[in-house]
Amino acid sequence: FGRRRTASVVAGQAMAQAQDKKVDSRGFSTPEGLTNDPHDRRFPGDFGFDPFGFSSDGYADEVLQSVGAKFEAKRWYREAELMHGRVAMLATFNVVIRASPLAGVMPDQFLEEQSMFQFAQIMTAIEGFRGWRLLVNKEKIAGDLGLGAGPVEGGWKMSWDMTLEELAVKQHKELQNGRLAMLAFAGITAQYVTTGRPVGMDTEEIYRLEAMIGSAWLPQDDPVRSIVLTIAGAVMIGDGVRRLLNVGKDENVKTNSIADKAINPLKVQFGIQDPQVPLPPGVVSGQLGQRLDITEEQVLQFEQDGVLMIKGGMKDWVEFLRAITDFQIENPHVWSLVGRASGMYDYIQRNMWMTNNGFRDFLYYSPLGHIVAQLGRTEEVRCSTDMLLVNPNRGFGWHQDNQNGPIGHPDAIRWWCAMDRCGEDDFGAPEYLMGSHRNGSVSDEAVFVKLEDGDLSSFSDKTKFVPEPGDLIIWNSRTIHRILSPPGQLWTDGTQRRAIGGTLAKGNTIYFNKGGASGISDLAGHEQQNGQPLSSPYFPRIYPERVLEEVELREHGSLVGRSPKKILDLGVTLASNASKYISFTQVVGKKD
Repeated sequence: FGRRRTASVVAGQAMAQAQDKKVDSRGFSTPEGLTNDPHDRRFPGDFGFDPFGFSSDGYADEVLQSVGAKFEAKRWYREAELMHGRVAMLATFNVVIRASPLAGVMPDQFLEEQSMFQFAQIMTAIEGFRGWRLLVNKEKIAGDLGLGAGPVEGGWKMSWDMTLEELAVKQHKELQNGRLAMLAFAGITAQYVTTGRPVGMDTEEIYRLEAMIGSAWLPQDDPVRSIVLTIAGAVMIGDGVRRLLNVGKDENVKTNSIADKAINPLKVQFGIQDPQVPLPPGVVSGQLGQRLDITEEQVLQFEQDGVLMIKGGMKDWVEFLRAITDFQIENPHVWSLVGRASGMYDYIQRNMWMTNNGFRDFLYYSPLGHIVAQLGRTEEVRCSTDMLLVNPNRGFGWHQDNQNGPIGHPDAIRWWCAMDRCGEDDFGAPEYLMGSHRNGSVSDEAVFVKLEDGDLSSFSDKTKFVPEPGDLIIWNSRTIHRILSPPGQLWTDGTQRRAIGGTLAKGNTIYFNKGGASGISDLAGHEQQNGQPLSSPYFPRIYPERVLEEVELREHGSLVGRSPKKILDLGVTLASNASKYISFTQVVGKKD
């Protein structure tokens, strides 16, 4: 009976201890000896993370206490973490500076010729003092060398009115910076072991990149700025992934029903999708593309203004386009997830004609090719790229298109077809700076522009289109334009703006891989080379008639929509040139 009572008492005590154990916001219990309070005055930087149990290991304490010494292992571990972090911050700063134009400011020659031995003596003395303080001076906090540790007896205060709470916050910040620096230096070390260089690229790597992406897109900025901007880009991507993973969980991540459908993981599709929506009345599968005559007056207006809206140009296709778009939203393709992660659109996907038979049929059979052939005064029209754009949540400021596929501006004609009325509240519909395609100050590679720069100020007239379903907008790819987002950057239920757009290529267009970020619109698995005529199943001819071989390859699913090699090459390019694409962040969300 006594044994049973003892066992029950022990069990009760264990349950009580389990109930008293702290649980953090993730549902994990806090290890013994920790508080899970980063600003705890006694032990700042405590996140309750101790997978190896260092905080509860009292073996070293017991051994030293047996000989009359008080060790405090946790304090020692914290000291070690702080010193490793401080050294890592200095080391990372040193490596980055040496890889930059400021390398000459480092005191290499002074240390090598005069004071290396004296420097080593000083460091030895400092380390001896640290060890003595840890073992003997029990009142000093971990990491305190008496050089600005705050309100500690006998120490020099960084701020005379600093409280212990304020000190804990500063110590927490130092720990976080040190932890980041340790990770950064580990990455620098890994790169050095792999490539022989801690930061940047050597000459051979630059030559390889130059051959692959063109010298115009190689990094021109110093490594420090490139590193900072690359990290900023990674943070943006991480935030997009967070948005995808937390839909319906995070009250700060707002979506509507369309956005929710577009990221339903149970509905994600691969390969070619067939919505099985009947073609518009009078359209027969296999026929030539429809014809719609454009007047010479309209052609001249397009050439003068750089933009033209054709009222009702696609009115017969509205219901068909809506049906296949709704199908696509209900059954999101895997290619859409990267764009969706950005949060810029509720649904966005490039090269729809490759993966959705409905959008392929729209290109094949609608009058789009005939309309563009007349406005571009060309005898042949091919598809360079297309894109489904549903509900722009973030506006794009005044800019010039550069995602036109592997073709130059003179060969590119942009198009955009509305499926819903938009623009009446000044958002959702593109706004164009009329005649700006004739400017002489914006380079072909530029994206974001300021209307007061160069000769853009001489173009003052702007469109105020309010497109109805079926209206078609055609513009010169150099025409400056923008699009505004709805209030709060969110399309509420009951409102939507569905549109399909893209770039068509004139006859005799030459393939031109511009490299850099423009490669986003040229990731298919074709083998076209610079200087060759644009003639490939990946850029199908839609006017005056289709090419049978191109149609058959698409029909049999033989096209490689995304080339793994091109995706890898693009990742290298973007990472190497992060600082050159900073203008994109200036475009997103701009209102003027």
